[in-house]
Amino acid sequence: MIIFKLDDLIWQHRTTAEDIFKKTGIGKSTLSTIRNNKNINISINTLNKLCKYFDCKISDLMEYVKEE
Repeated sequence: MIIFKLDDLIWQHRTTAEDIFKKTGIGKSTLSTIRNNKNINISINTLNKLCKYFDCKISDLMEYVKEE
């Protein structure tokens, strides 16, 4: 299962979903879905925008956790 760590990045960078929306154009509903780790398809473009915004690697944004 893929776990998104967007909330951790938001907290570490002391930013908000509103600021991310304004600076990246990623929709608020998409950000909310990612933050809630809902089962969605995310585009490479969205992941790229988030990595650029946070100046991070993809592994800082998400990780694979083996399901038991």
